[in-house]
Amino acid sequence: MIVRSFRRTSRIQSFDNLVLGATNKGDLRFVTVESWDPSAASLTSRHRVILNHAAEQLESGTIVLSDDEQALLRPVMLMDDDVWQAFVATESTASLEAWIRVLTLVERDVNGFEAGSRSPVLKLIKALKARDAIPADLFGWIKSHTQNRFLPYGSLADRL
Repeated sequence: MIVRSFRRTSRIQSFDNLVLGATNKGDLRFVTVESWDPSAASLTSRHRVILNHAAEQLESGTIVLSDDEQALLRPVMLMDDDVWQAFVATESTASLEAWIRVLTLVERDVNGFEAGSRSPVLKLIKALKARDAIPADLFGWIKSHTQNRFLPYGSLADRL
Protein backbone atom coordinates (compact mmCIF):
# COMPACT_ATOMS: atom_id res chain seq x y z
CA MET A 1 0.00 0.00 0.00
CA ILE A 2 1.30 3.43 -0.90
CA VAL A 3 0.62 6.22 1.55
CA ARG A 4 1.62 9.80 0.92
CA SER A 5 1.23 12.81 3.17
CA PHE A 6 0.72 16.36 1.91
CA ARG A 7 0.80 19.60 3.88
CA ARG A 8 -1.74 22.28 3.10
CA THR A 9 -0.55 24.77 0.55
CA SER A 10 -2.26 27.72 -1.02
CA ARG A 11 -3.06 25.50 -3.98
CA ILE A 12 -4.00 21.84 -3.76
CA GLN A 13 -3.59 19.81 -6.90
CA SER A 14 -6.00 17.07 -7.84
CA PHE A 15 -5.18 13.51 -6.87
CA ASP A 16 -5.97 10.27 -8.66
CA ASN A 17 -6.01 8.46 -5.35
CA LEU A 18 -8.56 8.56 -2.56
CA VAL A 19 -7.97 11.61 -0.38
CA LEU A 20 -8.61 11.58 3.35
CA GLY A 21 -8.43 14.78 5.40
CA ALA A 22 -7.32 15.06 8.99
CA THR A 23 -6.38 17.96 11.20
CA ASN A 24 -3.25 18.03 13.28
CA LYS A 25 -2.88 21.08 15.54
CA GLY A 26 -4.48 23.37 12.97
CA ASP A 27 -2.57 21.95 10.03
CA LEU A 28 -4.59 20.14 7.42
CA ARG A 29 -2.85 17.03 6.16
CA PHE A 30 -3.97 14.94 3.24
CA VAL A 31 -3.27 11.24 3.08
CA THR A 32 -3.81 9.37 -0.14
CA VAL A 33 -4.39 5.66 -0.38
CA GLU A 34 -4.33 3.61 -3.56
CA SER A 35 -7.77 3.71 -5.13
CA TRP A 36 -9.83 0.69 -6.06
CA ASP A 37 -11.16 0.40 -9.60
CA PRO A 38 -14.43 -1.58 -9.65
CA SER A 39 -14.19 -2.16 -13.39
CA ALA A 40 -10.91 -4.03 -12.89
CA ALA A 41 -12.32 -6.35 -10.22
CA SER A 42 -14.20 -9.57 -10.66
CA LEU A 43 -16.56 -11.77 -8.73
CA THR A 44 -15.16 -15.06 -7.50
CA SER A 45 -16.36 -18.37 -6.12
CA ARG A 46 -15.88 -16.89 -2.63
CA HIS A 47 -18.54 -14.27 -3.42
CA ARG A 48 -20.83 -17.06 -4.62
CA VAL A 49 -20.34 -18.95 -1.33
CA ILE A 50 -21.11 -15.83 0.72
CA LEU A 51 -24.24 -15.02 -1.29
CA ASN A 52 -25.48 -18.60 -1.08
CA HIS A 53 -24.83 -18.73 2.67
CA ALA A 54 -26.74 -15.46 3.14
CA ALA A 55 -29.58 -16.80 0.97
CA GLU A 56 -29.90 -19.80 3.29
CA GLN A 57 -30.45 -17.35 6.16
CA LEU A 58 -33.37 -15.61 4.41
CA GLU A 59 -35.96 -17.91 5.96
CA SER A 60 -34.87 -16.91 9.46
CA GLY A 61 -35.43 -13.25 8.56
CA THR A 62 -31.95 -12.21 9.70
CA ILE A 63 -28.83 -12.22 7.56
CA VAL A 64 -25.59 -12.34 9.52
CA LEU A 65 -22.37 -11.56 7.70
CA SER A 66 -18.98 -11.66 9.37
CA ASP A 67 -16.66 -8.67 9.08
CA ASP A 68 -14.60 -10.58 6.51
CA GLU A 69 -17.69 -11.40 4.45
CA GLN A 70 -18.80 -7.77 4.58
CA ALA A 71 -15.34 -6.64 3.48
CA LEU A 72 -15.46 -9.02 0.50
CA LEU A 73 -19.02 -8.08 -0.51
CA ARG A 74 -18.84 -4.31 -0.04
CA PRO A 75 -16.79 -3.64 -3.23
CA VAL A 76 -19.06 -5.79 -5.42
CA MET A 77 -21.93 -3.40 -4.79
CA LEU A 78 -20.44 -1.05 -7.39
CA MET A 79 -19.18 -3.52 -9.97
CA ASP A 80 -20.13 -3.02 -13.58
CA ASP A 81 -23.05 -4.74 -15.24
CA ASP A 82 -20.92 -6.94 -17.50
CA VAL A 83 -19.05 -8.36 -14.48
CA TRP A 84 -22.35 -9.31 -12.83
CA GLN A 85 -23.83 -10.73 -16.04
CA ALA A 86 -20.81 -13.01 -16.52
CA PHE A 87 -20.98 -14.08 -12.87
CA VAL A 88 -24.67 -15.04 -12.95
CA ALA A 89 -24.76 -16.61 -16.42
CA THR A 90 -24.73 -20.16 -15.07
CA GLU A 91 -26.72 -19.55 -11.89
CA SER A 92 -30.23 -20.87 -11.43
CA THR A 93 -33.19 -18.51 -11.48
CA ALA A 94 -33.93 -19.45 -7.86
CA SER A 95 -30.39 -18.42 -6.85
CA LEU A 96 -30.72 -15.08 -8.61
CA GLU A 97 -34.02 -14.38 -6.89
CA ALA A 98 -32.51 -15.26 -3.49
CA TRP A 99 -29.46 -13.08 -4.16
CA ILE A 100 -31.75 -10.17 -5.10
CA ARG A 101 -33.48 -10.52 -1.75
CA VAL A 102 -30.17 -10.84 0.12
CA LEU A 103 -28.60 -7.80 -1.54
CA THR A 104 -31.77 -5.74 -1.04
CA LEU A 105 -31.68 -6.44 2.70
CA VAL A 106 -27.91 -6.01 3.02
CA GLU A 107 -28.02 -2.69 1.19
CA ARG A 108 -30.74 -1.49 3.57
CA ASP A 109 -29.33 -2.87 6.83
CA VAL A 110 -25.51 -2.79 6.64
CA ASN A 111 -23.48 0.43 6.58
CA GLY A 112 -21.33 0.93 3.51
CA PHE A 113 -23.48 -1.17 1.18
CA GLU A 114 -25.56 1.68 -0.24
CA ALA A 115 -25.27 1.62 -4.03
CA GLY A 116 -28.13 3.78 -5.30
CA SER A 117 -28.66 3.45 -9.03
CA ARG A 118 -25.59 1.18 -9.30
CA SER A 119 -27.09 -1.50 -7.04
CA PRO A 120 -26.36 -5.09 -8.06
CA VAL A 121 -30.03 -5.79 -7.42
CA LEU A 122 -30.75 -3.96 -10.68
CA LYS A 123 -28.16 -6.05 -12.50
CA LEU A 124 -29.67 -9.29 -11.18
CA ILE A 125 -33.17 -8.13 -12.13
CA LYS A 126 -31.82 -7.48 -15.63
CA ALA A 127 -30.53 -11.07 -15.76
CA LEU A 128 -33.94 -12.40 -14.67
CA LYS A 129 -35.68 -10.24 -17.29
CA ALA A 130 -33.40 -11.67 -19.98
CA ARG A 131 -34.57 -15.13 -18.90
CA ASP A 132 -38.20 -13.95 -18.76
CA ALA A 133 -38.28 -15.30 -15.21
CA ILE A 134 -39.31 -12.43 -12.92
CA PRO A 135 -41.55 -13.78 -10.13
CA ALA A 136 -44.83 -11.89 -9.83
CA ASP A 137 -44.23 -10.87 -6.21
CA LEU A 138 -40.57 -9.84 -6.53
CA PHE A 139 -40.98 -6.12 -7.28
CA GLY A 140 -43.52 -5.70 -4.47
CA TRP A 141 -41.20 -7.48 -2.06
CA ILE A 142 -38.25 -5.29 -3.07
CA LYS A 143 -40.30 -2.08 -2.68
CA SER A 144 -41.39 -3.09 0.81
CA HIS A 145 -37.86 -4.01 1.94
CA THR A 146 -35.67 -1.25 0.52
CA GLN A 147 -34.78 2.34 1.22
CA ASN A 148 -33.03 2.69 -2.16
CA ARG A 149 -35.28 4.86 -4.31
CA PHE A 150 -33.87 3.27 -7.46
CA LEU A 151 -35.11 -0.24 -6.63
CA PRO A 152 -36.56 -2.16 -8.32
CA TYR A 153 -36.72 -0.19 -11.59
CA GLY A 154 -33.42 1.72 -11.76
CA SER A 155 -32.94 5.35 -12.67
CA LEU A 156 -35.05 7.09 -15.28
CA ALA A 157 -31.93 7.68 -17.39
CA ASP A 158 -31.30 3.92 -17.50
CA ARG A 159 -34.84 3.27 -18.70
CA LEU A 160 -34.76 5.78 -21.57
